[in-house]
Amino acid sequence: MGKIEFNGELYNDDRMFVLYLCKCTVCINDEVIETTIYHENAPDDHKWCLVTYRNIPRYIATRVDHFDSENDAMAYMKKVAPVAPLVSLGGKPPQTPLAYDEFVRWKKDNNFKEYDYKTVYTPGGTNHRETVLSKRQIK
Repeated sequence: MGKIEFNGELYNDDRMFVLYLCKCTVCINDEVIETTIYHENAPDDHKWCLVTYRNIPRYIATRVDHFDSENDAMAYMKKVAPVAPLVSLGGKPPQTPLAYDEFVRWKKDNNFKEYDYKTVYTPGGTNHRETVLSKRQIK
């Protein structure tokens, strides 16, 4: 399956969002959460995060969830990835989501690509990272 147009946006495949598990650091102040995503060479005191990108050619980050361990991040990813909205469903999630292992097989069978930071950075750079700013939700 190739690129798909939906609501005036070109998607890389049927998934409206893709998830990316990676190391990060988090800095929280009164109003903003600053997440630095490390694609390479994370500091020793890193946390883990699951970044949600819109599945469009420029991969815009729309959400970042933080975790203390890779296992916690992976467990969360296994719950949310199969319920992500699909273009083929008019931007809605599946009514009957696949189990995670079936979801992985479905992606493979359809030759869906995962987020690859190397496709959005200029070749030849080193120690790639990005910063995402989020408004802090005061409870």
